[in-house]
Amino acid sequence: MNKKGNLNPSLEELVKKFSKSDVIAEMEKEYQSLSPTELPLREIDDSPFLKRVEPNPTIIEQMIPSIKQKGLFSPLVVRRVSSHYELILGRKRYFAAKKAGLESVPTAIKDADDEETLLMLLADTRDQREANVVEMAVLYDALSARYGYSKNLLATLSHQSRSQVVNSMRILSLPDDVITMVSKGELSYGHARALCPLSSSLVHRAVREIVKNKLSVRETEVLSAVLKGEKNDPDHPDLALLTGAQSVVEKGNSIDFRFSTKEERETFISLLLSFLNK
Repeated sequence: MNKKGNLNPSLEELVKKFSKSDVIAEMEKEYQSLSPTELPLREIDDSPFLKRVEPNPTIIEQMIPSIKQKGLFSPLVVRRVSSHYELILGRKRYFAAKKAGLESVPTAIKDADDEETLLMLLADTRDQREANVVEMAVLYDALSARYGYSKNLLATLSHQSRSQVVNSMRILSLPDDVITMVSKGELSYGHARALCPLSSSLVHRAVREIVKNKLSVRETEVLSAVLKGEKNDPDHPDLALLTGAQSVVEKGNSIDFRFSTKEERETFISLLLSFLNK
């Protein structure tokens, strides 16, 4: 890829194709109209590009009863790699079918190289109602590292802003176990973003507080600021930011913290006591 911004003809064609919001839906509609190839499930491997991404177990469990009763409503899209098959599209269905005990599944076998496979995965994840942000970040990273895709180009392909792409990729700097929690839906993307400025040890400390006290994203942002010691002015800390208070009034040797709700006040007290007891 030309990193100066001029796309070569083949890349321009790929970007035009996979930036369309209906490209994967049209592909799957086409595959449904063909006679699918029945393959043993044991001969299909998960996508190597997404090994780092664990699917949300709740979503998988919800799919199992229907799959046990009716089978797969749409074929998995796979590609042949050496002596086996590798999954491209239908990852949630793939894991649900395995848990449901299916021995074979309908498939559409596609001839696709690594770059086109990554673009198909990105377009599929992008168009899902509950897109996995870790999956998006991993695919961004692979396209950037392997093929030199710029943040602007990734934004075009994903229908997001450049800053959204950058923020998504930042969560890959978090410890692997925390990334897994985000991927499985145990932590939200907002929580993950708030944790990114912290060191690994502080991230784990913050995660324990998030889980223990069921902290909101806003409360996690406050906690992250407290742990990192962020200040707008080194001589005048922004205590409202650090504590989550609506306002802070300094009176001589005392400080008056004012919160907009009782819940915010209780959260602050709980956090403060937690830190004092460490």
